[in-house]
Amino acid sequence: MKFNLKALPVAISIAMAPSIALADDADAKIAKLEQQIQALQSQQNANLKDKVKLNGFISGAYISSDNDAGYNSADTSANFSEDSKVGLQATFDISDRTQAVLQLMMRGEYDWEVEAEWAYLSHRFENGVKLRGGKLRVPLYMYSDYLDVGYAQPFARPPEEVYGAVPFSSYTGGGVSYDVDLDDSTLTMQMFGGESKVKSTGTDVSNLIGANVNWTDETWTLRAVYGQAKFDGSVTSEVDVELAPGVITQADYTVLQLVDDTGSFTGVGASYDNGEVIAITEWTRIEVDAAYPDTDSGYLTLGYRIKEFTPYVTVAYMKTQDNDERLPLSQAAAIQMIAFNAERMAYSLGLRWDAIDNVAVKFDITYADDFGDTSGGFLNNSLDTTTGKFIYDDTLIYTVKFDAVF
Repeated sequence: MKFNLKALPVAISIAMAPSIALADDADAKIAKLEQQIQALQSQQNANLKDKVKLNGFISGAYISSDNDAGYNSADTSANFSEDSKVGLQATFDISDRTQAVLQLMMRGEYDWEVEAEWAYLSHRFENGVKLRGGKLRVPLYMYSDYLDVGYAQPFARPPEEVYGAVPFSSYTGGGVSYDVDLDDSTLTMQMFGGESKVKSTGTDVSNLIGANVNWTDETWTLRAVYGQAKFDGSVTSEVDVELAPGVITQADYTVLQLVDDTGSFTGVGASYDNGEVIAITEWTRIEVDAAYPDTDSGYLTLGYRIKEFTPYVTVAYMKTQDNDERLPLSQAAAIQMIAFNAERMAYSLGLRWDAIDNVAVKFDITYADDFGDTSGGFLNNSLDTTTGKFIYDDTLIYTVKFDAVF
């Protein structure tokens, strides 16, 4: 048998033709499949981008004081932590009416530990009622919803006399709100309830319930709020203990034990902002069972926008209203009197400079005095047993701060 070697390549090509055709067809199918996968991924990424909104805020501050009284934790050394914070908020649209919200916070005063300030699910019904559940902000003040977003506030910090009176800012529970659209304004009614814990002392806050009403026409805003809760825990204070002659140390002393004691919060506020003139005021009253202090506080802030500059002045006060309940009839009552009785006036002069888009630089000088026969509400202002008077009768605080949103 003879073979034609010249015809061999042709025969091989004819034999391989079906395999080559199948391979080309497979490559085409794979390429088409890859295109479909890429298109699907692009669509999913686009949907995810539309459903998820990310934003954040950051504040950095320098504060110091002319003494160690402790206003806003300031002392004679430079403090870069107390008013510095970073926040990141993510909002995920589960549906047109349902959202999941998460806000993570890191605060310099807590060594930059990551904490969920908000973590809740919300749903708006067709009738306009909005229901939220999870970890929420306690809606007690006019600036509660953006308490940590310094850029949204005209001053370097909300007045301590009012905003420092409640030692917790978030709660775990639920809330319901309803907006009523009027001719040129909006009326918002809100109810809330749940539980919380005071981070600094570990005091349990239970049976928290309250309601607020807010009316605004975008120039004027009026607000009223009432809330109450039960408190369980120890109120402690640092005291000097003499271990030996000349050897003094500090120890925690239980000033008061709270056992299912009821506390209430009442507040009213108003603001005016026409784009140039700013006026903000709030007044609050806190009442708690037992010897824990009942306190009235308030402030008035006036400001005026001059292009990118907003100078402002604030006058604030706080005063305990039940000092007679802590008369020194015993050693325990005397210690409660020293720890709880408080009053002071505070005067702030500040300037906000909107340096660039979404960044504001703030300068603030606050002077506090009129402590009366009290510590002024400052833990570091101890009683001098030799003179029978408190060490400090006034304090001056300097603040330089930047606030930004992104």
